Amino acid sequence: MGGVLGCSMYFNRVLLDVGLPYVFECTGDSGLSSPGDFLALALESTSLLSELLGLKFNVEGLEHWEYIGRRFNLYAFNISHNGVSIGQVRVVESGGLLVNISGVLSDYTSNLVDVGVLEDLRSGRRLSLGYNIGLTLLDRVEREWPQGQKAIPSYVIYAAEGIPDVDVELWSLRVRGPGGDLNLKLDDIEAEALELEERDFHCVTGWSVKGNRWVGVRLRDIASKVGAVNAKWVLAKSIGGYTTIAPASEALAEDSIVAVGLNNKKLTKEAGAPARLVIPRLYGWKSAKWLKEIEFLEEYIDGYWEALAYHERGLVEAEERFKIRNPRIAEERRLPEKTKQIKPWGF
Repeated sequence: MGGVLGCSMYFNRVLLDVGLPYVFECTGDSGLSSPGDFLALALESTSLLSELLGLKFNVEGLEHWEYIGRRFNLYAFNISHNGVSIGQVRVVESGGLLVNISGVLSDYTSNLVDVGVLEDLRSGRRLSLGYNIGLTLLDRVEREWPQGQKAIPSYVIYAAEGIPDVDVELWSLRVRGPGGDLNLKLDDIEAEALELEERDFHCVTGWSVKGNRWVGVRLRDIASKVGAVNAKWVLAKSIGGYTTIAPASEALAEDSIVAVGLNNKKLTKEAGAPARLVIPRLYGWKSAKWLKEIEFLEEYIDGYWEALAYHERGLVEAEERFKIRNPRIAEERRLPEKTKQIKPWGF
């Protein structure tokens, strides 16, 4: 084995709202020890992407580098076509091994590809070349404290779509399931809200806040109202267009809720008011803030960060920060032990 083994692409309906509807990923088994290795894999995967779509893509330069959870090096490169920036490819490494290659192309791509290819993608067909392994879950590891996490006293505020202004009087949460749709006002949720026992909150970037007491309604109780207790996946959408997805086995757990309060206070706007999702055993990006809609699904679809290399499940106990698309890691069902930073040249 070696290098990029295969790539696939599909049209993602939920990312159309943020202008990034074409999602691709690549399987590979390669060693990485220098910034040049990341660039080489970005070029190789983009070359396969060019074959898939019949277009010539270029890798223009490094957009972003981050060392996440004291384990993963993430390199993000810009993708262009004829000098126009149209997307991003991300290469993730851990312990000297490729973990995954993922990326997105903007809706501008619709103007470039052949009509037949566009129709195939829009109809739901996944285009693929070579060998692709798909969803891989890692084994849980029992520890007193999660690997790669550092406790801090208060939350770091993230907002991929910006912090929205919400009119609470007009706000409602739409819930979509096989038994029909349901619209919940804030008063409806507050009337049935309960307080959970203390739970720690873990951000995928490596910080944690201990002992949170969330107040809200169990998501599984909401699921029962729309006939979705047997759903496979739960897709959450925020007011600003952010989306994330979680397996129903975690999202419908006893302590997974639609939260409206934290530590004896109503949620602040920064914390996700008027309501947010909280799934304690998963990394924080799965707990979508500023909820607008919850959809129960039978089939998986990437949310915003999942399309940008982050794991489908995101279980903290397994350290599932990023998708696993390396057959060696997938077979072992655990990450390499020895890790180090691989800084880009000039950092």
